[in-house]
Amino acid sequence: MRKALLLALLALLNNQPMAIAQRKCGIEDLKAKLIAQDPAWAVKFQQHKDALQTLADDQIRKNEAGAAEKTTTLWAIPVIFHVMVTEGQLASMGGRDGVKTRCDSQIAVLNRDFNKQNSDSTRIPSGWKSLYGNASIKFAMAHTGPEGWSSNGYDIRVISDAMGGFDGGSFGDYRNAKITDSGGLNGWDVSKYLNVWCFNFTSMSGLLGLTYPISMTTTDTRRFAGVCLNYLALGKQTSPATLSFPSGGNYTLGRTLTHEIGHFFEINHVWGDDGGYCPWSTSGHDDGFSDTPPQTDPTLGNPTYTIAGGTLNDSCHFNGSTDVQPIGKACLDFMDYTDDNGMYMFTAQQAAAMHALIATGGPLNGLTQNPTLIEYPANAGVDKVNENDFTVFPNPTNGKVSLLIDNKQQLEEITVCNILGKEVYSVNAKGSTSNYYSIDLSDLSKGIYIVRCNFATGSITRKISLQ
Repeated sequence: MRKALLLALLALLNNQPMAIAQRKCGIEDLKAKLIAQDPAWAVKFQQHKDALQTLADDQIRKNEAGAAEKTTTLWAIPVIFHVMVTEGQLASMGGRDGVKTRCDSQIAVLNRDFNKQNSDSTRIPSGWKSLYGNASIKFAMAHTGPEGWSSNGYDIRVISDAMGGFDGGSFGDYRNAKITDSGGLNGWDVSKYLNVWCFNFTSMSGLLGLTYPISMTTTDTRRFAGVCLNYLALGKQTSPATLSFPSGGNYTLGRTLTHEIGHFFEINHVWGDDGGYCPWSTSGHDDGFSDTPPQTDPTLGNPTYTIAGGTLNDSCHFNGSTDVQPIGKACLDFMDYTDDNGMYMFTAQQAAAMHALIATGGPLNGLTQNPTLIEYPANAGVDKVNENDFTVFPNPTNGKVSLLIDNKQQLEEITVCNILGKEVYSVNAKGSTSNYYSIDLSDLSKGIYIVRCNFATGSITRKISLQ
């Protein structure tokens, strides 16, 4: 009895979101790990910062030169959301319909924030309005998968309650969440799709998001490039009570992904990630842009502005006798840690640098070169079976297995074979309209089995461990 109560308590705790007292982004820790492994990364990061200002200046000059040299319209970047949650977490999101709503609203937020269309920009103080930037980057759900199948723009994997989410792993990049065989979901071709993995972080307290930009990967790790997002922060929430961040903080407006995609486009935190120093001190760093004032540390919460036409100052207010924060610090910027309802803008240089990175070639340019991926394929009605449309849980299992089917094709049969290929279970599913099935394998011997769902257009298999 005591064991049963303990297991029930653990399952309950695993379904609860981690307390988030303040916004936290994991890219600082990821950079530190890279530098610890190879100090040459520190030089690379500084060179990258130095190049940002040049990129921004060149793009701004092109924009000012006239329409003939502008690149203000791009094909939308295809975004695929990989959502990995427990049954309880999925229910808290409103089920599959809720996930769709979250993803749709998130795309809308990104398109407003990156294109100078967010309605709360009216709160930008007068002194900052001339710095309000337009990145001219569009986003859309990916509706054609890597092998030509149709997609909703998201895939869902229901994980076990005991698992509850994913930890950072030895490298700290939450790699297991990006590998199907490790319980997560494989990313799609990172040269064509922007991958966003949404799940519960079970390590690094307070973490809302972690970006692994292509510039920080190697040939071996390139497939892991993309954004990891706390599933609670996905999309714009009309009913914040369903989000339930237990320690407060407004992270319900979809700005966490705005912040993280800023990192994916190589933009740094506005305070320079230097541990509280001003840029002119020995250990100080800047973010690479002259239109973001020097700043010591991240800004938390939703601060009250104290400067007429500006924001507020911090301890980097003066460099000697020179006022370097005449309109305050960039606490209203998407790349600070301010609450969602306190951040309103990218600066002109940040926006120009992001636009230049995808418009002028390089590894991010491919994201804009496949516009058909945001459309459903011409044969969407008869497309092949999508590997991500079949979820088996729990796995391992003690006998009872649930199958979640999310496919437009008609399921015809479910079979289970042992490791030698002998069929040990089957059920005829023709004519069924259900997308949920429960099978009981408890009479079988312990071992590895193959569960197969047969559709009119193909089949999908999953290994399952019976313990």
